[in-house]
Amino acid sequence: MRARALRTVSVVGRHDSGKTTFLLALLPLLVSRGLRVGCLKHAHAGFEVDHEGKDSYRMRRTGVVQTIVTGGGQTAVIDDAGEPQVAKVIERYAREDLDLLVIEGYKREPLPKVEVARAAVARGGLVCADDPLLIGVVADFAPPRRDVPLFALDDHVGVADLIWTRVLGRGPAAAR
Repeated sequence: MRARALRTVSVVGRHDSGKTTFLLALLPLLVSRGLRVGCLKHAHAGFEVDHEGKDSYRMRRTGVVQTIVTGGGQTAVIDDAGEPQVAKVIERYAREDLDLLVIEGYKREPLPKVEVARAAVARGGLVCADDPLLIGVVADFAPPRRDVPLFALDDHVGVADLIWTRVLGRGPAAAR
């Protein structure tokens, strides 16, 4: 059981909106502030972490429901238990020493969210336009939500500051 609630923020948006590209620039900024950051990515179509011919790949095909591979300071858990809720994934797998878990996806879960949107794929607006947990929008157009801050697609520092203050509850002077 966790001694304290893990702080989380989800980066959401439509397919090909630039979520991963944005995260790849945002995550090092958060780490550079001295935070122990974890990352959880939701893969809608599933994924494969081990490859044909590897022992773990062959073992998974025997009918086991969980495969754990460890070595060289890394551990991978492949749990074939179906599609769990994000809270269950966090409870079961997230390290207790994290300051922040940044999540890509899970737009329908009750999490603080930053939406990444590009006009070319926006198809009528934001996916989380009505979500009260939307705390910021990263976009190349002016979305209808005026009650949340709007950031340019390359304003990684601005979003890091937002997470620093709104999600982590830290003072703005310490953010730089």
